[in-house]
Amino acid sequence: MKFLNVVFAVVLMLLPLSSIAGVAGGGRSFEDGLFWGADLDRNERLDRDEAKAVYNLSDDEIFERFDEDSNGLINRAEFTEFIQLSPWTDKFVPPAER
Repeated sequence: MKFLNVVFAVVLMLLPLSSIAGVAGGGRSFEDGLFWGADLDRNERLDRDEAKAVYNLSDDEIFERFDEDSNGLINRAEFTEFIQLSPWTDKFVPPAER
């Protein structure tokens, strides 16, 4: 019985650590961090002002290219495509950085 009490006490002491590890351990991808860092109004879409927080996404040509439904907003799917293609393609890399 004493052994069960010790096990129970140890579990109770470790329980808060498991919840802290889940929160502080990350879980968000690089893309999520960029998107949610830029989406200031938390509407899950980036307008042109919010897009300025993401490297070269607010450039007119690039914004229009990735705004596939032409609604003036970049949604998560469009943002994911942007991350996959830019700035690693030559077209979107400034000449000074090539």
